[in-house]
Amino acid sequence: MEKTKKVPKKTCGIIDSHAHVVSEFFGAEREEVIQRSFANGVVQMVNPGVVLDNVDELKDIAERHANLFFATGLHPHGAKDWSDKCAEAIEEASAHPKAVGVGECGLDFFYNNSDHDSQRQAFAAQCRLAKRLNKPVIVHCRDAWQEAFDILKEEGAGNHADSLKGVFHCFTGAPEHLSAIADLGFYVSFSGIVTFPNAKSLQQAAKQVPEDKILVETDCPFLAPQKVRGAKNEPQYVWYVAERLAELRGASVESIAQIAMANTRKLFSLPEPVL
Repeated sequence: MEKTKKVPKKTCGIIDSHAHVVSEFFGAEREEVIQRSFANGVVQMVNPGVVLDNVDELKDIAERHANLFFATGLHPHGAKDWSDKCAEAIEEASAHPKAVGVGECGLDFFYNNSDHDSQRQAFAAQCRLAKRLNKPVIVHCRDAWQEAFDILKEEGAGNHADSLKGVFHCFTGAPEHLSAIADLGFYVSFSGIVTFPNAKSLQQAAKQVPEDKILVETDCPFLAPQKVRGAKNEPQYVWYVAERLAELRGASVESIAQIAMANTRKLFSLPEPVL
């Protein structure tokens, strides 16, 4: 498969706001995937952690690439292992100059790989860390919307200058969730799921999210967009997410890419890309 020919050619760049480009998922191809994405218009990317034993790799990757940043957190699947040492590890990693967020963390009541109480405790603790460190929290939420909203509100999310900030990454919600998200002042990030033919409710939500709150991501190596289903997802395929959002919102792909770039840089305090 000639991957570089499958990506839409555009006159602007784009940011993949959430990609898991680590050796666990890409092995020896990790650097090739990163370079291929930069060659195909991805001007920056954020590489969040989901476990705490690969922090050194996340740092190393970010130090190798001027336009790549990272975040550190404990995914809800591993919330049962939360401890003070986890908090210390996240705080230490967050002192790195290229650490831009806390997460991926949150609630997953679909898989229930950790009990609900452990998930709530770990999520709330990471929200408190994010607020104290003045970094956005990257939220994973599945089948736990009201619980997530309640925790975020309790931990200081809102629309004030000093509120906890963050994003619902890989959004799988529906229009009825958008009002609560707006009240929290959070961003909404769309992944390849929005390109799936049966994602009707999500597509309706994609039409309604305010322009200044939209992000795009791949969540690679998972959830390859419809046009490359069956392939291992990678950051360059974020263009297909932007394409579908453009169709749904009656906009150009370039305008969606530019809007999402501006929003991503604002949320994560990213500098202009190094050319």
